[in-house]
Amino acid sequence: MKLKNKTSRLSLLAALVLMLTAVFAGCAGSSDSLIENEVNPQIDVYGVKIYMDEQKVHESVGSQGERAMCVYGYEYEYADKDINIGFNAETKQVRRVGTKNPETSIYGIKPGADLETAYKALETNGFAKDEDSKYVFRKENVIFTITSMKGTNADGLTIELDPNQK
Repeated sequence: MKLKNKTSRLSLLAALVLMLTAVFAGCAGSSDSLIENEVNPQIDVYGVKIYMDEQKVHESVGSQGERAMCVYGYEYEYADKDINIGFNAETKQVRRVGTKNPETSIYGIKPGADLETAYKALETNGFAKDEDSKYVFRKENVIFTITSMKGTNADGLTIELDPNQK
């Protein structure tokens, strides 16, 4: 009887380990799924997408831009297009897309849109306003930041991967 009880405990422990492994694996993949299935289709900035390789970005934008170092890697400023693309230094892939160009949009929001319209679009898409700023919204490991010079319009838009989450 003791052997059966010990075997049952081991089976239960093994099942628990498998279940936890599946849960954590699902969590790890969920942010990549969010980027691929939701975020990237909502970025309309010269074809640039999160996780895109540097060379592909230059091809999509149609110029090389001006490279500069930044806190979480490096970035390219495409002054002629009024956009800024940030890269992860290790992977050399896009981690941030910023635009002030009214011919572009992110989540249907164009630079120049009134703030209430921008806020509504973000909240409709599941972003929650950050506690510390009325211009920052979060969803899982994605941060959406609005730049507003006068507090009435979204003069600039930035979507990025949270650098504090891996």
